[in-house]
Amino acid sequence: MARTRKTLEVDTRHIYKPEITQCPHCGAPLGAQRHYQWRKTVQHLDQVVYIASQGKTCGNPQCRHHGQVYSAAAAQMETLPGCTYGLDVIVQVGWWREPEHLNRQQIHGRLQARRVQLSEREVDHLYPHYQVLRACAERLDTQRLETLVGERGGLIISLDGLAPEGATEQLWVVREVQSEVVLVVGWLARVNHETLAALLQPVVDLKLPILATLSAKEGCVQKALTTVWPDVPHQWCQAHYLGNALKPLYARDSALKTELRQQIRAAVRDSLGEVLSDSVESVFSPSVGGRAGGI
Repeated sequence: MARTRKTLEVDTRHIYKPEITQCPHCGAPLGAQRHYQWRKTVQHLDQVVYIASQGKTCGNPQCRHHGQVYSAAAAQMETLPGCTYGLDVIVQVGWWREPEHLNRQQIHGRLQARRVQLSEREVDHLYPHYQVLRACAERLDTQRLETLVGERGGLIISLDGLAPEGATEQLWVVREVQSEVVLVVGWLARVNHETLAALLQPVVDLKLPILATLSAKEGCVQKALTTVWPDVPHQWCQAHYLGNALKPLYARDSALKTELRQQIRAAVRDSLGEVLSDSVESVFSPSVGGRAGGI
């Protein structure tokens, strides 16, 4: 069967840079790389986004971690490596497959109704991504994390939640930012600092040093992080600020486009009617020989 080419219209573009501005080891300013670590177009449930991730490195030649590349946590919250669909799409597929027990055709139909361009087979490819997210909570690669601590001095933890359409629960994901490793995944029917702190407990049980934490600006999330790691620096995710600032601008821009289109149509409606009328008359007007023109 021939493959159908996607015709994606990008709604917005994001170039993400690491949220930390100083080296967590020596305190020297981090400098942005001249190239992108990766870039791709990602489909979400409500929009198509072009994403680029630009890393930063420590500029202190005396630092043990000089040249080490730090990645943006916000970019990792958009999608998974090797995937061009957002985490919201992956989670939605998992929710429809497991709690609602929908089959591939039903899930494909619902995603198409949301204008997500994909084939039925792609649904089968996205579901294992969801399963991997869940499995990461049960099979932590502690040896890899210990190696990372030895190389970089500690972990940088991000915490983010996703709410599928129609779901009564939220999927929360805990990541290690530097290595892009998913540490814990869990569905939470009730979200507060206590349930989030319980979700973070497997990371606490690793007893590995934590350099910093990142999250969206939600009170219960910050309270959970500061409760679990009271002495660890915490920073809000800058991408959420930019996204929240963009939404009213995008809505206003869409409204202006609609208004401008209506004004143009109203302005040319009479002229267009005259042109069409003249065209009809020229086609059906009698010719010199008495026969209707064009017939």
